[in-house]
Amino acid sequence: MGNRQVTAAAVIAAFLMTVLPIGAYAGLFEQLAVSGAAASMGSAVTAYPPGALAIHYNPAGLSGIEGTRFDNGLVFTVSKREVEYTQAIDPTTGKPWAPFGGWFNNGIDPIAGTKGKLQSGYMVVPIIDYELPYLAGASMGVSHKVPGHDNRLTIGFAQYAPFGAGMKHHDDDPISFLGKSAWFVRFILAAPGIAYKLNDELSVGASVGLGVSMFNFSTNMRAPNTMVALTGALGEATENLEIPVLSELTLPPPWFNGGMNPYHKAGSLKLAVEDYFTTSYNLGLLWEPVPWFAFGACYQSGSETTMDGDFKMTYGSEFQRTVDYLGRSPLTVIIAGIFDLPTRSVPYQKGTASVSMEWPASWHFGIKLKPIKQVTLTCDAHWTQWSSWPELVIDFDQKLQFFRFVKLLGYTYGDKKMVVTMDYKNLWNFSYGLEIRPVKKVAIRLGLEDRPTSVRDDRFGPMPLADMMIYGAGISIDVEDKPKPKPDGIHGLLKQLQHPSTIELSYMLVDVKDKTVLNNTSRNLNSTEFTDIVYNPYAGLDWSQRYKIQGFFLNQVFRW
Repeated sequence: MGNRQVTAAAVIAAFLMTVLPIGAYAGLFEQLAVSGAAASMGSAVTAYPPGALAIHYNPAGLSGIEGTRFDNGLVFTVSKREVEYTQAIDPTTGKPWAPFGGWFNNGIDPIAGTKGKLQSGYMVVPIIDYELPYLAGASMGVSHKVPGHDNRLTIGFAQYAPFGAGMKHHDDDPISFLGKSAWFVRFILAAPGIAYKLNDELSVGASVGLGVSMFNFSTNMRAPNTMVALTGALGEATENLEIPVLSELTLPPPWFNGGMNPYHKAGSLKLAVEDYFTTSYNLGLLWEPVPWFAFGACYQSGSETTMDGDFKMTYGSEFQRTVDYLGRSPLTVIIAGIFDLPTRSVPYQKGTASVSMEWPASWHFGIKLKPIKQVTLTCDAHWTQWSSWPELVIDFDQKLQFFRFVKLLGYTYGDKKMVVTMDYKNLWNFSYGLEIRPVKKVAIRLGLEDRPTSVRDDRFGPMPLADMMIYGAGISIDVEDKPKPKPDGIHGLLKQLQHPSTIELSYMLVDVKDKTVLNNTSRNLNSTEFTDIVYNPYAGLDWSQRYKIQGFFLNQVFRW
């Protein structure tokens, strides 16, 4: 293969990577992997925006970039998560909690004493919906100082993912009852931006984000609930309760065709929804009155989305037998009709579904200090409006047999809708950055962000993120002293793109605080309340998690 072909292949590969979304966990999972330089400084960059990706962090920062600049970044994440399950003690009795008095398995949940582990990262490529067993992606940004206008006008363009999360577990892993695989992202495909220097001290900027939102989710399901256990207990107790003629007209044995074991897999749900047109905007201000001080502020708007797609709800054999029982006699048919219960099972239901939500808005304020020429210190305050997403609502195009049953337990959202209350908090948090230039061509960066979780203790579970300490480190090496000359046609440009002006390597460690949920206290995880059936897969279990995420970044900078 010739040099031109190799170069063309490299450029095509780089382009394809720029349209793949970045995914990383993260306050919650916002803006952890937009820029390696920002990650290495703890995201404390509102007053010191990182290159062309200032379009996201503070578009006013574009005004400080001379000439033309192109940033092309890659990121790869590695996660380690372990969850341990222990039988909880019922405080009213002092004994291990078990549905229906411990009728099944001597009151011991088979999951108790086991551990679950993360299998891999997980992501789905937009448009072609191709699943990948890792979490990686790219970002890019271009800025250009417009000639004339007294060098006050700068324009730019970027692609990045301000929100992203993805993980996958083995099918037989206990964690799979809370989510076997999940991919949740907002990826901005086109973000044009502009900055204008009002005077020597003050700049303003704005950008618009046009992109996609995706939610791919697959989970196993079980219901360790007293009502579910009751069907199984009555099924066992009435195994031989046969009264000729009368039984077949009323309640044929065994009741509920044997019923359900609350510890068994009841079914599974797979959902894939997407919205290929979401919008948002960023507004920024940067004030630099003296060389050693700067103040920055940025507002990042929320983004409403309605994601549409497909679902498949698969039912286990025990659930199907229970449904079929309601059609076995005249009396059971009448009872089913009164309560609008199904009388004929199906192995699965599939159709279309939609998820409506609002990606949260956020405010960022930062300062930059340069006590000496070689040292830059930064500090940011962040606020994200996670309360704008009070609940996860999935609307289905048909009545689902599962929801027709849980209405009997006090579920009030109907039989075509799944609602999981989130009730997130809005919190302030701070981050800190340090950049040292021991020599002119080398910059060493360190960062720290103390990010408390927006998840309330009584709603912990679907979003398994506790308080986080985020550590960053990086190095930037200038390979070329001067900007590149204007390229001579496309071949000249391709040749220049083989030699970056600067190379940046960054590392991020997200240390999620160990989290233990005791005494059935989370209504989205392990509650034993009779009506908390959607969704508590670990009712009666104490739940303990250890979780760490690492991010590795490479960014190439080109200057003209």
